Amino acid sequence: MKKAHLLLTVLSFVLLTSCSNIQGEVPSSGIVQEQEAPVENEDITLPEENPVTNNVNKNNEDEVIIDPVSQIDLSLNPNELGEIMILMYHGIGDTESDWQRTPENFRKDLEYMYQNKYQMISLNDYAKGEIKTKAGYTPIILTFDDGRQNNFNYIEDNGQLVIDSDCAVGILEEFKNKYSDFDVTASFFLGTNPFGQKEYVNEKMNFLVDNGYDIGNHTYSHEKLEMLRSDDIQAEIGSVNNIINSYVPDYKIETLALPHGSNPKDEYLDYMLEGSYEGKEYKNIAVLDVGWRPAYSPFDTMNNFKSLYRVTASEIKVDNCGMYDYFKQFEAGSREKFISDGNSNVVTIPKKHEEYLNKEMTGEKIINVY
Repeated sequence: MKKAHLLLTVLSFVLLTSCSNIQGEVPSSGIVQEQEAPVENEDITLPEENPVTNNVNKNNEDEVIIDPVSQIDLSLNPNELGEIMILMYHGIGDTESDWQRTPENFRKDLEYMYQNKYQMISLNDYAKGEIKTKAGYTPIILTFDDGRQNNFNYIEDNGQLVIDSDCAVGILEEFKNKYSDFDVTASFFLGTNPFGQKEYVNEKMNFLVDNGYDIGNHTYSHEKLEMLRSDDIQAEIGSVNNIINSYVPDYKIETLALPHGSNPKDEYLDYMLEGSYEGKEYKNIAVLDVGWRPAYSPFDTMNNFKSLYRVTASEIKVDNCGMYDYFKQFEAGSREKFISDGNSNVVTIPKKHEEYLNKEMTGEKIINVY
């Protein structure tokens, strides 16, 4: 018996040491295992030392599975089938108009988003259903058409090249520094003359890619695609992709903003989504219209990634369909906005919306209906 008690003492020490080595570690599978207490037995033998199997045993019958759904805070009323605004900006300049915001008003827009729990996400992530917005927050997407110089302008300051603090990128970077918890990003849709200042195009393109912004295609000539045939459509899209990739060769262009919101005729629609030009292929996973309303959730069966709605980022001539009109409707509850559950691997929706869930889009994500 003394031998057995001695062995039990040694075994307890080994088990405690093993547990202390893994304290605080959670396997990638989300499974934490409890160790079994030793059973008193005269014939007990010590396990052989094994640095691999002495860690968490995933085949142990007493394994504890951490359920991500149990971590969802339902008091935040998550609704991942709610609407998401894709804001359509064009210019940032001194005069306010239906297609241009002043720097002051653009700052007002961003401040409103931050104070009212909106969090910027990329259009690319939206199109892939990768929503990483914080719990209780609403994703929002900023897009800029035409690649105007006032979107991204360089100026000289004391002999050094700096970003103009009143251009779109300058203001976005200002807010990135002002609020460290504000995920700042935007998609810039470009043509043949990206942001003017041809001598700085390379610097601008690489800055955007290196700092978390997206670049999309706005076609070569800005012509209505409904007037074009297959070869012309491929040239309009493919040539711009080739221009962009001449500056950022490894960047994958996956989004298209339609000039004038003009779709091709039905028989040529596939060439808008996929095609090739000068031996290089392209594929668009999200195509933006002009539109006048928020977009559906990426997990909603009503969503059409070939023709996504946008909201005009203006307060002039918006016919009660501008961004602040929808901000008010969201806050009043007359429209349902997307409210994140905080876990990109879980899709949480109210029971009343279950019939609209697109399970092909959710894929292997956990569906949480409440």
